[in-house]
Amino acid sequence: MLGRRKKQVSLFDVGNVWPLELPEGSFHGQLAQAAPRLFQDEAFLSFYSERVGRPSVPPSQLALMLLLQQQAGCSDEEAVERSGFDLRWAAVLGRHAGAPLCAKSTLQLFRSHLILHEGVRQLFEGSLQEARRAGLLKGGKLKVAVDTKPMLGKGAVEDTYNLLAAGIQQVTRVLAMTSGEKLEAWVARQGLGRYFGPSLKGSAELDWSDPQAREAFLTEIVRDARRLLHWASFAGEAQRERVKEACELLSQLLLQDVEWQEPPEGGPRAQLKRGTAPDRIPSVSDPEQRHGHKSASKRFTGHKVAVVVDRESQLILDCAVLPGNAGDAQGVLEAIERVEETTGQAVEQVVGDGAYGSGATRQAFQEAGRELVVRAPRASRPGGRFPKSAFGIDLAGESVTCPAGQTTRTFVKEKDGGRLYQFGAACTGCPLRSQCTTSAAGRQVRVHPQEALLQAARAYQQTPEGQAVLSDRVVVEHGLARLGALGVGQARYRGRAKSRCQALLAATLANLRWTWNWVARQGRPGPASSDSLTRSSRTKWPGGWALLGLTPPHFWPYRSLGLAA
Repeated sequence: MLGRRKKQVSLFDVGNVWPLELPEGSFHGQLAQAAPRLFQDEAFLSFYSERVGRPSVPPSQLALMLLLQQQAGCSDEEAVERSGFDLRWAAVLGRHAGAPLCAKSTLQLFRSHLILHEGVRQLFEGSLQEARRAGLLKGGKLKVAVDTKPMLGKGAVEDTYNLLAAGIQQVTRVLAMTSGEKLEAWVARQGLGRYFGPSLKGSAELDWSDPQAREAFLTEIVRDARRLLHWASFAGEAQRERVKEACELLSQLLLQDVEWQEPPEGGPRAQLKRGTAPDRIPSVSDPEQRHGHKSASKRFTGHKVAVVVDRESQLILDCAVLPGNAGDAQGVLEAIERVEETTGQAVEQVVGDGAYGSGATRQAFQEAGRELVVRAPRASRPGGRFPKSAFGIDLAGESVTCPAGQTTRTFVKEKDGGRLYQFGAACTGCPLRSQCTTSAAGRQVRVHPQEALLQAARAYQQTPEGQAVLSDRVVVEHGLARLGALGVGQARYRGRAKSRCQALLAATLANLRWTWNWVARQGRPGPASSDSLTRSSRTKWPGGWALLGLTPPHFWPYRSLGLAA
């Protein structure tokens, strides 16, 4: 049953018993002032039964506790301890010190509800409502910037040998459980004990410089994996669902890294595949991690955090978590639509870096009736010769004119809709041939399927207005830096859904702090609430007992023993 935060201030709350002064500009001081208006218990009513059960811990306090935990970067256990014994946390939560707010399982269950019911997005939207109350987020059409940031995964990244061993472990545990036999006995009976050591590869007595020895070792591992998958196929209907997930993961690990060959002579053998599979799973403990890269030299394993930032207020308007190997532009149009739904304001213009400048992305934005501003790449100069920009491209007339004045309408249509124009014999005897091409067939010029959009982008980025708009993209870098300071660069949980929860909590916190600091810079008080004066008196000035010239009750036992002054 839903528990509600009491509006009546308790006599023994922090600030009444202990003289406590939180600096107005500090995080805890700002959050304590805003706490009564940020989250309401009724907003989380869907998490609880209306009549059954005892009253829960007020969810508004649990939401505040998650923000405190995100800012501190501490574990669930430490967060619970701080809620009882850190006076700053007690002041924010509006309760007495000395006893934790809840059990660790209660905090974890509340976070699970937020993830399952999109409640964490509700917290994030609360930060935008706070910015609107303060006057930072104004009405009208929005101009935004988009970008992504790598988030390193929580799961252990392993090589193929240990990765297969971890997959074998998972299937073995499930099969032993469904058989009703203890794991140790089942493993010993099947001769799979070596897979349950600290490291299969590290404990193997093998000459790793010998290719044949490596191949024989891998063949043994694959043979054991295939044997387990064969046994799993005989699981009963009641047990099949239990083993399905583990077997699918092990099968995927075999397919992505191993080639199984059965030659007519010498028996079957396994070999490592050359290269890396496009959607390779690098971790068994977190199968949703992927290998990704932000540039040719910056590679990582984990996820990507994609954000949409308002260029005027610098607020984070949307935050999502993508697979690590996803392109930056994946889901960007959906993110813009979420921004409009969340804020109730239309997005007028979107600015991004070169990762958002593909022809397909530009075409999608044009069809959706949205303006996308992304710097178009410069035309390359093959071998120092004439670049594509030196040719006159007439899209309406379907012709291309070279620097020497020769025009061709001969082209080959490509699969993606582009056109490859060929000058052929027109290059024979051309005085500019040495500056244009070395091909015996003459110069060729490819016209992009979205050539008109690219031409318009190149023309716009040369104007003063276009250069000013492109320079505004720096605000998204500032937003990503604020998320990085709140720990978004490293996932704290396994799985993309939990990592998304972490990213949204960090974005909520970043928006709140940005809003409150902006209000402070304006030299005026923040948004008022019905409890703001009461909360301020509890957290800013010495406790009520001291103001009345009385001894706080927690000193009475010590005074009777002669231990208090």
